[in-house]
Amino acid sequence: MSDLLNRLQASVGKEFVFKAQYPIGHAPIRQYALSLENFNPLYSDSAFAKAHGLRDVMAPPTFICDSWQYFGGDIDERGELLGRHELRDLVGLRAGNDYEFFQPVHPDDTITAKWRVLDVAVKEGRSGKTIFQNFEVTFYNQRDELLAKSIEMMFHRG
Repeated sequence: MSDLLNRLQASVGKEFVFKAQYPIGHAPIRQYALSLENFNPLYSDSAFAKAHGLRDVMAPPTFICDSWQYFGGDIDERGELLGRHELRDLVGLRAGNDYEFFQPVHPDDTITAKWRVLDVAVKEGRSGKTIFQNFEVTFYNQRDELLAKSIEMMFHRG
């Protein structure tokens, strides 16, 4: 636990930048909306979206926070995304999120995500020590416009 804690504490303040290789596309937006059982036509019908002032369909707000499509690289034999590099060894299990959304995400957007380690804390309970870690993740499109911000709380058990 102390080796992990030392590595996590040393990461505070570090930023990791990931840029998607491709635009999001229509199909992933539609599939994500359907997986949420959200049948809003703003997510699947271009004509409807344009009639309501959008340039095309939009993604459900949490799409860019949940899809991790901005990581490049392949998947290893354990199902891990290889494109996460150093961040791969720092991220624990998700304990919660606080989202803020600034503008819609569209199929032609290519996402850049900037992960910054905010802090690390240890809490001790009846079952032992738990390390909590907070990240700020900001999401931008190809025009460097801020799309969303998420505070991600992760935890690690020793």
